Amino acid sequence: MSLRLRLNLLLGLLNLGFLATLAVLTTSNMRASIQEEITAAHRVTVQLLGTAAQTSSLMGPAPAVMQNFLQRLGRVRANEIRLYGTDGRLRYVSPPSHYKEGRVAPGIFVHLMRAHIDKTLIDLPGARLEIIPDDSRAVLDAWDDLTILFLLWLAFFVTLHLALLWFLRHLLRPAEALLGGLDQLAHGNFSVQLPPSPVAEWDELTSGFNTVAVALQRGQREQRQLALTTQALTENREVTQMIEAGIEAERKRLSRELHDELGQSVTAIRLIATSLARHRDAGPELAANAGKIAEIAAGLYDGVQRIVRELRPAVLEQSNLATALEEIAREWRTLHPEIGLQLTCTGDCSELGEELTLTAFRAVQESLTNVLKHAAARQVEIAVTQSDEILTLDIRDDGCGAPSQPGTRRGLAGMRERAVALGGTLEACPVATGGFRVMLSLPIHPKGKNP
Repeated sequence: MSLRLRLNLLLGLLNLGFLATLAVLTTSNMRASIQEEITAAHRVTVQLLGTAAQTSSLMGPAPAVMQNFLQRLGRVRANEIRLYGTDGRLRYVSPPSHYKEGRVAPGIFVHLMRAHIDKTLIDLPGARLEIIPDDSRAVLDAWDDLTILFLLWLAFFVTLHLALLWFLRHLLRPAEALLGGLDQLAHGNFSVQLPPSPVAEWDELTSGFNTVAVALQRGQREQRQLALTTQALTENREVTQMIEAGIEAERKRLSRELHDELGQSVTAIRLIATSLARHRDAGPELAANAGKIAEIAAGLYDGVQRIVRELRPAVLEQSNLATALEEIAREWRTLHPEIGLQLTCTGDCSELGEELTLTAFRAVQESLTNVLKHAAARQVEIAVTQSDEILTLDIRDDGCGAPSQPGTRRGLAGMRERAVALGGTLEACPVATGGFRVMLSLPIHPKGKNP
């Protein structure tokens, strides 16, 4: 929705609100005025005809005298007069009003403005007189006044909007130049510069646009340089693969040494401390210190085992990706119960080969590390699918979107390098509804072997 349309809508809503308030106040005043006018007219008419009814019998038969008097009286303002005989026959009814003859106000308006006054009955010898309040002309006057008021408001509304359109057209004219400049930027013309504007706010925007255009032009040059650098890195991809293979080999060696050497040493310390604590000649102080040593050794052993699992989970030795991911999911739910993790494996994810299994596992591991450190997520979903010689991983979270930390970017770049080295692809992008998504696709070669 454009700014011009927003301003027009805002002004229109304000005018409608003003009109609604004015209409409520006006109709309320009109209704009170009609009520007061009809009440006064009815009271005067009742007093007049009451006096005439009291004196009519002095001049002859009351029905005839009153009928003659009413015929000479004619129409009484805002009242309809009817004379009935003792037999219920209508002997006289006052003539209709000629004021704005043939016109009536709309039914809803009549119902809203109607004066609630009951008719008055006056009994005569041999006759009955009915005085019925008639507010139709007063309501019609109120409707005409309200119509004139509405037409005046409508003229004011149209004039105001025409003036606003003219003003906005001149005020927003620099926006057209700005949009043209943005269009040129979208087509890659980063050398465009906008002229200064006489309006201070627009001048700030055009200055900012010019600054951005210069920055984009500089970024374009840097991007070209980056493309050249990327091409050089691609040509040296074999070196990258050798480095990754060396890192994994070192991980395997470290995990084995930690498990075999340090793990056994820590276990021995724990056993010795436990033995000292239970020795019959051990005093209370020695037993307490030995127990503390055993406790520290137990914690150290758990830490060593956790590091060993992070370096090289034992399930990876079997090249069973599903089992490895179930293990990491089980550990995640234990360590981070506040972040839900849902793992779904479809197809046969065993016998994929060590390199393929390791690449997929490291991608999941890196993604979960990013979720824990940067995403502030409450739920993570991991979907693994093996079909048509393709292994796909879809990792989603409902966190704060794209990670911006430099370390996270390096981690994503490392995962992408692993995927490309195996002939696959890796895409990482924010989700439109919130969160972040990592999609890994790897080709599966016969017997899990990769070329």
